[in-house]
Amino acid sequence: MRQRARKGILAFSALMFPLTFFFLSPFVIVLSAASGIVNGSAMVFGLLLLFSIFGSRIFCGWLCPGGAWQDYISGANNRKWNSKGRNLSKYIIWAVWISFIVFLWFQNRPLKGNFLYLVDIDKHYIMIYAIVMSIIYLFTLLTGRRGMCHSLCWMAPFMVTGEKLSDLLHIPRFRLMPAPDTCVSCGKCSSVCPMGLNAAEMVKSGHMDSPECINCLECVDSCPKKAIRFGMYPKQR
Repeated sequence: MRQRARKGILAFSALMFPLTFFFLSPFVIVLSAASGIVNGSAMVFGLLLLFSIFGSRIFCGWLCPGGAWQDYISGANNRKWNSKGRNLSKYIIWAVWISFIVFLWFQNRPLKGNFLYLVDIDKHYIMIYAIVMSIIYLFTLLTGRRGMCHSLCWMAPFMVTGEKLSDLLHIPRFRLMPAPDTCVSCGKCSSVCPMGLNAAEMVKSGHMDSPECINCLECVDSCPKKAIRFGMYPKQR
């Protein structure tokens, strides 16, 4: 039931993406910053960082329209795309991108806030949207399970940063907690993970924390022995 609800929410989010794209766009925020405007994208990204301090990457697993489209596309290529090198690339891209945005804000002071800045469906918007959707489609088709999330996502680093801040400040946040003694090594949790994580190995190790985990709870719901629970927990020592 829970996974049906999650997938229903993701489906709705995917349908609404042509409208919400304004507030999740990596390009519109750059155009706004060049005009000295803190736009809707900047505000949403800031809110995602703050939310992740308590909610981890719930957004990615339950609300992200880009993630929803990748889940659908993975039906054509369901191989795992998860490694340190592949995952590192998004942080390098993000660091360059966010540094450029901060530079533009600094160059165009004083800044003004305008949540709806550049919100207008015109030929330029349609072109940008088509390019971004094509990148999501082709990259996922060529890589596999949520390849975009692993290697190119411009939003994930905000939430991973929030998770790191939470752990640094010893603030309980949403996370998975394993019960290794209950696990029977059936591997179901690993097989259903949309991020291609080796959840079974994580359970056996006694630590489920991973910056790539999107808190979708697929592993929780698939476990026949209830060896994974979830809730608000502090960082494990």
